[in-house]
Amino acid sequence: MGIINRLLLLPYTLVAMALAVVVLAAALRIVPESVWLNELRYALSRQELLAVCGVFFLVSLKFFFAVFSRTSSPVRTSGEFMVVDTPAGAVQVAVPAVRGIVERAALSMQGVRTAAAVISVHDAPKDSPATPMQVELKVTLAEHTGVNAVSEELTAKVRQELHDVLGIPEVPVMLRVTEIANTGTSSKRTLS
Repeated sequence: MGIINRLLLLPYTLVAMALAVVVLAAALRIVPESVWLNELRYALSRQELLAVCGVFFLVSLKFFFAVFSRTSSPVRTSGEFMVVDTPAGAVQVAVPAVRGIVERAALSMQGVRTAAAVISVHDAPKDSPATPMQVELKVTLAEHTGVNAVSEELTAKVRQELHDVLGIPEVPVMLRVTEIANTGTSSKRTLS
């Protein structure tokens, strides 16, 4: 639910709750009939009631269409996602754990100095053939390292590691070389 719908929903709900309490009080005869009928006649004679009813109707219409609106599948970069649904129960893996798998696989390759992964999880239906996640990998390479050879090997290694550990085949991997460092910088640290 979007922020606009949330902001509209709060006063809408408060007005609906107040109206329900007033109707309940009238039905249980807590408020005498002469009092609420007099107040109702006064409210019906006011022009402001038409404006309030119009706004209430428009907000109701917005919520009505929001129920039937289709949005694209949301993408998350944190939390957990289901990998396997076994007879023993559902196995869920945290996104930081997947990030760690990808970064370790990248840093184990010769020529890769640093690696930072962003994992995007797609909340798609279970029966959807789409891949449940996508990997964006930012790396720093050592000097005199062939970008073409490293990119092919690194992409294949990350895909194979994710397939071996998580059982997810053919995960899309987008590789970005952010820097080519001199060979004197040999520390393998993860970028933030």
